[in-house]
Amino acid sequence: MPVWVIELFGSQQLNQAFWLINGMVAPFWLLMILFPYNKWIRWICHPFFIPALLGLFYLYLVYLLVTVTGVPPLAGLEVRALRRFMDHPIVFLVIWAHYMTVDLFLGMAIYQHAVRRRITVPFELMLTWLFGPAGLVAYMVRLLLVYRSLKAVRGLFGK
Repeated sequence: MPVWVIELFGSQQLNQAFWLINGMVAPFWLLMILFPYNKWIRWICHPFFIPALLGLFYLYLVYLLVTVTGVPPLAGLEVRALRRFMDHPIVFLVIWAHYMTVDLFLGMAIYQHAVRRRITVPFELMLTWLFGPAGLVAYMVRLLLVYRSLKAVRGLFGK
């Protein structure tokens, strides 16, 4: 289906889907930032719980892409070809849902790690929400500054 047809007849639904994706992740970010030590929030904001549920919505968008609109052709792996591929509105929503889900997973992993160590990390969580890996880098730098050893950073990947 041509992009112009999708945008002409589905622009309102595309905007609603975009804001739905944002609205599905925002409450969890706000809960982790504003109420970090609440026991219910610690239970709900587990990296393998909510992001997995959001993955179902992601899979639904992939299903729509494949069955309703058809996957647009990818004319190579150059930047120009990838940009044209991402111009398709459903492809953009799939990529946006992927980005939001992975960033939320990362944020929840940082949150759980920080809560176990009784560290409040609103700045790092906000950075992760907005810029993904930058929040992880900021958190790792903070661990190095707080603990002044690689032992705390190694804790990210195990005990």
